[in-house]
Amino acid sequence: MKKLLILWSILGLAIIYISCGGSGDSSSSGMTKVTINLGERSAISKEKSGIFKETATIPAEVVSIRFTISAPDMVTIQKVIEVAERTVISETFEIPNGQNRLIVVEALDARGNVIYRGETTINLTGSAVTVRIILESTAPPVIEYVDLFPSDAVIENDATVLSFQINNSGNVAADNVLVYVLYADWYGISTCESLTVPSIPAGGSVSQSIRASYPVYMINDYKIIVDPQNTILETNEDNNVACAWDLDHCNAPPPTNCP
Repeated sequence: MKKLLILWSILGLAIIYISCGGSGDSSSSGMTKVTINLGERSAISKEKSGIFKETATIPAEVVSIRFTISAPDMVTIQKVIEVAERTVISETFEIPNGQNRLIVVEALDARGNVIYRGETTINLTGSAVTVRIILESTAPPVIEYVDLFPSDAVIENDATVLSFQINNSGNVAADNVLVYVLYADWYGISTCESLTVPSIPAGGSVSQSIRASYPVYMINDYKIIVDPQNTILETNEDNNVACAWDLDHCNAPPPTNCP
């Protein structure tokens, strides 16, 4: 009977120990070693808008990196390291196990402004984890725009050739730009010709010439319309016409039958 009582006592203690988590799965209450890597070369991502993508060089304006790790059921972990001309940064943290651990990495300039940022969320169960985070610029994206406009024409070669330029004051090139050129002789006979400019560089221009399709001794009037069908998105659609004609012709919409 005494032996039976001892056995029940031991069993009771064992039950209490297990119920308190003494021999249960400790992954939910333990720690996980998490290594965060920055500044590695990417063989997959080819974007140029962020750092740590195509090159291992950290931009000169980045002075420090701030790591913040948080979740509702854990104390927030934060660490700031100095870049000090390093090109590859790897930091290891002991993070409490659990779901939805948010890791935020911020690159700071000399004034403490966040100029690049990246984040990820991971679940931790006790097995060591390596995380690679891509940082994106926090600056507003550069607006890419096109602005096309023709120059006034110059009449050359015994008044049979119109020479002009198609200009692009935008910061991206414009490709396959359609241009209508209307001109008339002394007798009021008007002609419309079309041409396509393969590419106009950003902030540049392309010279064009139109030779009259019939012999004339004086081209009195002309109208040059860039992108007459408005297929190119521009910041200013009101400067696409250069015109030396009467008001009716200058205000008339683009022709529909220009070859």
